[in-house]
Amino acid sequence: MRKFWLFFMALAIVAGSSFAASAGVRFITDVPQNSYYGKKGSSSSSQTGESRCAAEGYTKTQNSCGKGRYAVKACPYNGNYYKTCCDVEYSHSAQYCLSKGLKPSRHSCEGMYACE
Repeated sequence: MRKFWLFFMALAIVAGSSFAASAGVRFITDVPQNSYYGKKGSSSSSQTGESRCAAEGYTKTQNSCGKGRYAVKACPYNGNYYKTCCDVEYSHSAQYCLSKGLKPSRHSCEGMYACE
């Protein structure tokens, strides 16, 4: 009976060490698509990314928005292209406005609000 328990304990230690070896910490920024550079796309696939973005209506760039406006909704295939431009005043979430004791504006720009 003692040999059985020793075998069982050894098996548990070996199994436990294999599980511990697979554990680790991963930050959200470690995943390429969650960073600016991951969304930007590589130079080898930029042509296909550009055409896919254009086909899905992503036609704006940071420079095409003009003064007092900013580009929103980056294209998932090439982070240099955006869906539209919003006025700078529409740069807050509804929760942010409420946390400051203000109301979110009646209108929004791609889900972003001005605080009133």
